Amino acid sequence: MNTSKLPQTNRVSRSGFSLVEVVLAVGIMALGVVTILGLLPHGMEISRQTANELAESRIVDSIISDLQAMTWAQLHSTANNEDLQTRLYDDQGLQIDSNASNDEKATELSYVARVEIPEPNVVLPTDGAETPNQNLRRVIIKVAAVPQENFNFDNPGAVPVRTVTQLIARTR
Repeated sequence: MNTSKLPQTNRVSRSGFSLVEVVLAVGIMALGVVTILGLLPHGMEISRQTANELAESRIVDSIISDLQAMTWAQLHSTANNEDLQTRLYDDQGLQIDSNASNDEKATELSYVARVEIPEPNVVLPTDGAETPNQNLRRVIIKVAAVPQENFNFDNPGAVPVRTVTQLIARTR
């Protein structure tokens, strides 16, 4: 049989994508990218807040453990000493050495903490008496995420201050 005399049929070759398919694919991809980019600022803010809370918790835990390790007399002297009440911390919540130079403090300082130990005034409801318990001291710790060594905790302005109250018991 001679195939050269058969009529040639036009064969349509589909080797690519149509314009409609390409436009739809690009549109779907653009929608996904825009959605992901819209979530990035929110995720970054949540990450920053989490790091801030972690550092503040580390600071509070460090101060509480330092105070619990003190004797009752040392705790009383801390309550009356302004220099011992303010502590400086870096961005990881680690205390900055008080002997560090002012330049080192300025570059590392991220948090300021203030320790307040009011006079013994803890009255337990089970005592039945209104006299303060002499074996408990209230400790108030205020932490601000601000790189100012002389931060005013009494008038913080727009700076958020985390305040934690803890009881310290006399164990010795």
